[in-house]
Amino acid sequence: MAGQGYPPGSQTAGGSANTGSGSPAAPKKVLPFKKILMIAVPVVVLVVAAIIIIPMLGGSDSTTVSDHIRFYTYRGEIFISGNNNERFSIDGDLYSWQRSMDGSKAVMMVDYDPGNGGYLFFITPAGYTEIAADVFAYRLADSGNGLVYFTDYNSRDNTASLYLLDTSSKTETLIADDAHFTGSGMWGVSVSPNGKSVGYVTDYDDILNEFVGYIKIDGRNAEKLGEETYAVAISDSGRHIYYYKTDIDANDSSFHVRSGNNEFRLSPSNRSLSIMLNRDYSEVIFTDVEGRTFMSRNGSERARISGQSVQYILTARGTQVTSYANVVVYGLSSLSNFVGVTEDGLAFYNSQLESHTISTTRNFLGAEISSDGKTLYFLANNNRLSSIDPTIPNADRNEIARNVVSFTASTDGRSVYFVNEDKELHYVSGNSAPRRIADDVYHGYLAMSFSGSRLFFLVDYRDGRGGELNFSNNGGNRTRVAGADDVMWVTTTSTNAFFRTRLGEIFRSNGNETFTLFVDEID
Repeated sequence: MAGQGYPPGSQTAGGSANTGSGSPAAPKKVLPFKKILMIAVPVVVLVVAAIIIIPMLGGSDSTTVSDHIRFYTYRGEIFISGNNNERFSIDGDLYSWQRSMDGSKAVMMVDYDPGNGGYLFFITPAGYTEIAADVFAYRLADSGNGLVYFTDYNSRDNTASLYLLDTSSKTETLIADDAHFTGSGMWGVSVSPNGKSVGYVTDYDDILNEFVGYIKIDGRNAEKLGEETYAVAISDSGRHIYYYKTDIDANDSSFHVRSGNNEFRLSPSNRSLSIMLNRDYSEVIFTDVEGRTFMSRNGSERARISGQSVQYILTARGTQVTSYANVVVYGLSSLSNFVGVTEDGLAFYNSQLESHTISTTRNFLGAEISSDGKTLYFLANNNRLSSIDPTIPNADRNEIARNVVSFTASTDGRSVYFVNEDKELHYVSGNSAPRRIADDVYHGYLAMSFSGSRLFFLVDYRDGRGGELNFSNNGGNRTRVAGADDVMWVTTTSTNAFFRTRLGEIFRSNGNETFTLFVDEID
């Protein structure tokens, strides 16, 4: 719907998917199978020279991922791994998917077509349930206990039926049969963490760019949020509502919070706005178009915490985190006492949100932090690996090694593995000297178990044919995984380890060294 005039800076797609809707219906195969790329290829979760790693989790009282659901596809069939349960599969082409923050629930869209939508499935580690057909877009609540989705799309007036599903009871509620929808994405739609409250938009005028935003809290009657206004995030029971209000004449939208009878404008513009929430949405940190960072707690007025952009919070491996549109939700009780990755490097923010610099962009390539937030490993662009207590201003840095290419640390912060420029894998525990584990180690895949006790790595790796899979327990001698040759990648989850061979085979273990064939071949 080009030229629709959405509020500048808004996102027309949300969640980890082009998401969907629909009421339960029997499946109807109307689309031919088509080969697609494997969606679930793991991302390397370590620091490689000149690349900043994906956030690895830490901060105040974090909650961790408990389960894991993983998808692989081959020739019109989707193979699903739910923790260490037996493999199960769904016929069809995987279009998109999204998981709950704790990893225990997921949804996927299958056989999607822009004109007809797709089939929506709800998945747990034990199996799946088909939710609806003719689904166009969806979003799973952070808890996984609620799911909103669009169906019955009318392309003439860009409306659709918006449903809310209680994923435990499979009870479906029609929120609105004329919600605004453009055929993809979840613009104007929000859902609370517990999945019981929803925000949505109706009466969109393409010519005047006018619309009305509504919120429906805990199953009560819908409440008008405002004209040219829509909720971007709603806390449980609607205690805090974050919303955008559009000024059509100014061609811009402002960012607000409503908590009880109090309402505050947090930012005059949502252009380039980046939003971070804690797990119950009582705290928000946001960076505005000028690169300044502010915070609001419990629906209060904003307070400036930095003159620079805080791009994300560095968190420990396994901490819950999810994102949609321009919003990131961290499984942290409070957005304080954290290490932030800023445009200028690394900085620590205490409970008063006072900050001190840890490292600048001139000498920072990547970092990992322990689960208690008190041990930070980081790699400088001079290839020096160091550790530091980030909570202490001007703390002494402990230089661990030089000429380091990549590293990964245990979640308790007590040990670290690293690969140097000579392709040697070393292990350091506490203040001990580095212990060499193996030679000719590929720096690209250092897969640490979530417990932090076992590292999987590849030896004698060559592009196009892979390498030999090995592991080390707590810095112990290198041990080869039997039969694991020509391994292209290895990755770990909260409950499993996987590797893929050059022939496309996927093997799975429960995190130990015993792997069994999971899929014969993948796309």
